[in-house]
Amino acid sequence: MSLLETIRSAVTFRTATPGFEPGEEFTAYVTGTNESGVVVRIGDSKLHIRDADHALLDEQVRLRVRSFDSASHEGEAELLSVVGAD
Repeated sequence: MSLLETIRSAVTFRTATPGFEPGEEFTAYVTGTNESGVVVRIGDSKLHIRDADHALLDEQVRLRVRSFDSASHEGEAELLSVVGAD
């Protein structure tokens, strides 16, 4: 393998619409609210947390993905905890 091929194989690009797998857990900020709960946006992808308190807006939360549609770049997640909350 040439040096150029080695470098190319190591280069990855971030996408504006990341995908998620059910069961995946991570920390993110709540970026919006809607009539059914709150929304976490990661790039252009959205995860909806139903029945969550609108007071979580701008809070960092730990969440678990329940479902994700890679065609619409939207999914459902469940709130596990609020980061920094006692």
